[in-house]
Amino acid sequence: MIDEIMNNIEHYETIIILRHQNPDPDAVGSQIALANILREAYPQKNIYIAGIDLSVLDWIGKMQQVDSDTYQNSLVIAVDTANARRIDNNGDYKKADKIIKIDHHPNVDPFGDINWVDDTASSCAEMIYELADKVDNLKISKADAYSLYAGMVGDTNRFLYADTTYKTLEVAAKLAKTGIDISEISLHEDEMSTRVARLEAYILDNFQVTDSGFGYIVIRKDTLEKFNLDDGELDHVVPLIGRIKDVNNWIVVSEKDLNRFRVNLRSKNVSINGVAEKFGGGGHPLASGVYVGSMDEVKALIKDMDNLNK
Repeated sequence: MIDEIMNNIEHYETIIILRHQNPDPDAVGSQIALANILREAYPQKNIYIAGIDLSVLDWIGKMQQVDSDTYQNSLVIAVDTANARRIDNNGDYKKADKIIKIDHHPNVDPFGDINWVDDTASSCAEMIYELADKVDNLKISKADAYSLYAGMVGDTNRFLYADTTYKTLEVAAKLAKTGIDISEISLHEDEMSTRVARLEAYILDNFQVTDSGFGYIVIRKDTLEKFNLDDGELDHVVPLIGRIKDVNNWIVVSEKDLNRFRVNLRSKNVSINGVAEKFGGGGHPLASGVYVGSMDEVKALIKDMDNLNK
C-alpha cells in the first residue's frame, strides 16, 4: 500500500492535501507534516494544504488558498477523513486526477482511488509517521515532529484513550527525541479561553445523567451565542462529561444554526459509532459525530445512546 502511495506521489507534479471539516489537532498536524515531509523530498513539486483556518489551531500551522483550477490533473490526499462529505472542500477536489485516502477511522466510505486505512492506529499522525519511517527518502524534521506529536496528543487526549498502544508510545517517544517541546504542546492542547471555561461551568451545571450512566447536554442556539465562542472552541468541552465517574457514554449536542444540531458522541467502553451511522454520521467505536436536523432526531439519538447501556 505504501509503495502504491509513493508511486503516485512521485508521478504527480501537483499534490493537494486536504482533511476533514471542523478540524482537530490530528487533522491539521497530519496535513501540515505530510506536506512539509513531501516538500523536503520533492522540492520541484507543487504541494499545497487547503481548508478553513481555525484560530485555535494556528499554533500548529495555517492553510493556503488553492484556486479551483489547481485541482485539475492533480493528486489529492485526504487525511484523517472518514467519508467524502466531511472533506473540508467545496467540491473542487473532485476535479483531481486521483484521490488517496489516509485515515484511521473505520472504512465505511472508501472514497479514494487508493485507500490506506488503519483503524488500529491511534491517530492519522501515527500513520504519517509510519509512512515517513518506511520510505528512505522521506525525513521527519523537528517541525514535522512537532505537528505529528500534536496530532497524536490531540486524538488520544494526552494518551488517555483506549486506542493508545505500545506502538503509539514508541512513536511519541521517537518524535519527542527530536527535541520538540512536548510540554508546550500539551499546554496548548489543555489551555482554554475564558469563554470556554464559562461554557464548561454551564455544562456541569446543566447536563443530565440517566440511570444507565448515559450523560448528555443539549445547548440551543440562543444559549450557545451567549458564550461568543471562536470556531473550534466548542470541541474543547466534549470530553468534560466523561470525566465524571458515573458516566459510561455521553453526547454534547450544539445547535449552531436553527434546527441543525452537531452531536459529538463519546464512550468509555461500549461502541457508539453504530448510533452515529444510523443518523448519517460515523467515526470510531468510542468517539463519533453526526449532524441532525431536528430536536425529534436529537431525542431519538438520546434514547438510542441510553439504551446502549441497558
